[in-house]
Amino acid sequence: LHVQVFYESLCPDSLNFVTQQLHPVAEELAPHIDLKLIPFGKSVSFKISDDNVQFICQHGSQECKGNKVQSCALNAISDQIAQVEYVNCFMKTFKKGQKNEGEYGQRCAEAVGLDSNYVSECYSSPLGTQLQLLAEQMTATISPKFVPTIVYNRSSMFQRFDQQLQDGSLTDFRGVVCQLLQQTHPEACQNSSVIRL
Repeated sequence: LHVQVFYESLCPDSLNFVTQQLHPVAEELAPHIDLKLIPFGKSVSFKISDDNVQFICQHGSQECKGNKVQSCALNAISDQIAQVEYVNCFMKTFKKGQKNEGEYGQRCAEAVGLDSNYVSECYSSPLGTQLQLLAEQMTATISPKFVPTIVYNRSSMFQRFDQQLQDGSLTDFRGVVCQLLQQTHPEACQNSSVIRL
């Protein structure tokens, strides 16, 4: 099952979803889902010159920084469980330290084995901008009215936003995923702590 999460680095609803819904079940669901985290949300870009693109974000310039930092880190982390660990850590850390200009989620990067210097270098490079422009393109395909937006699809080729699944995901992400997996992967979501007689 393909799952895309469109979110923003300083959005309170995004923080709640990542820390309370996604992170607690990421390891359990990982064998059954292909997760894509897209940090952009309701941001917009505008081109000042050929080599200068600026972003405007819903929660201010620090959110633009957080989105770009996460794009850089996620680009370098291939394991989706490590990606969720990083984003969970970053969302909590960055919100608290957002006034610190030197905060790039270094501790979170190192916790998942990523060189924090890579993240800050990527952030300041054309690659960081390109990754945010790619996140913007992906986000534009669904034009989210609410952030975070969670999109499910059985194939990576076909995205489909479903308001009912969205609403359910915000309060019971695991339940929604398990319901969608039930037909194709009945072995998924079997709670191993339940004793079967």
